[in-house]
Amino acid sequence: MKAIFSRFRPSKKLVVILSAALSVSAASGGAAVYVGRDSLMVRLAEPPPSGLECTTIRTLKLDHQGQRWVRMHVKTDRASGPDRIRTALRVVGALSQKEKADLYQVVVLDAAGPEERAAVRGAAIGAEVLFAPGPRSVRGMEEPFRASYNDGTANASGMFHGKTVWLELDQVRALMSAMEDRSLCIDPSAATESAEADEAAEQTIESAKAPAGH
Repeated sequence: MKAIFSRFRPSKKLVVILSAALSVSAASGGAAVYVGRDSLMVRLAEPPPSGLECTTIRTLKLDHQGQRWVRMHVKTDRASGPDRIRTALRVVGALSQKEKADLYQVVVLDAAGPEERAAVRGAAIGAEVLFAPGPRSVRGMEEPFRASYNDGTANASGMFHGKTVWLELDQVRALMSAMEDRSLCIDPSAATESAEADEAAEQTIESAKAPAGH
């Protein structure tokens, strides 16, 4: 075997051809890895089309001059302005499917911000959407949607001090049409009510099982 390899002497031309082929293969392989990694990074950088997870703070159902208004305050954790407005649009769409009203309002707050009803104003608001299915019937609503967000980052107190960005109706429609998720926020009060109902049902069943007294 050693003799066979000792007799093998590739020509200079063959060495050059093999070297060139290996170089091209290595270069193309490296480029493939780079492009794949770049594409992956682009996909990871894309914002979620339906916004982020959120938690419901309160839902207010109001009678206003013969109209029904539904207002919802929700919070997200350290979200960017575009993510907050996507979240608000998703929630207002889901809310309109659940509740019948003349005007829907969704306000997005930061997780560290104030939650008291009177404090939900000014710099505490990270994004806000108003939706009126029949805008002509609601005073001040010339179009079905009024959507805006604060482009600043929430500080340690959950307050925003950036500029207010208003969305055009076409932008709102484009964002909502791209959404894959149509869900509301997590509602802790609903979970508590469900747990209490389950407990009451179990107590009723146990009472029914108990033998009747004579």
